[in-house]
This record gives sequence, structure tokens and C-alpha cells, in this order.
Amino acid sequence: MTAEASPLRTAPARRDEDGRRLFTWTTSTPALHARYRLEWRFRARPELGSNDGESR
Repeated sequence: MTAEASPLRTAPARRDEDGRRLFTWTTSTPALHARYRLEWRFRARPELGSNDGESR
């Protein structure tokens, strides 16, 4: 039961709470038997305390 990837009709909402970033997404008109899968891509950032600028 897989489907081709496609963008969401509405963008996820983002808010910051207690030092965390939270995302929510809703749809008011889902297709019958619809399934949704969100895929995340995280950007690399340097490790804290690294003096030489290398990431591990």
C-alpha cells in the first residue's frame, strides 16, 4: 500500500514551546481510506564544543 510522493495541500504549522519546535498538520477533507506519511530531512549542524569545525 504505497503511493507516489506528493506535497501536502496545506503546510504544517510550526510553534516553539519550552525550547522545542512542534509541528502539526490537519486536513478537513481527507480522501476515503487515505494514508499519510511525512518524511523529514534534517540539516547537519556542527557539534557543540567543537573547536576545529568538524562534525562527527
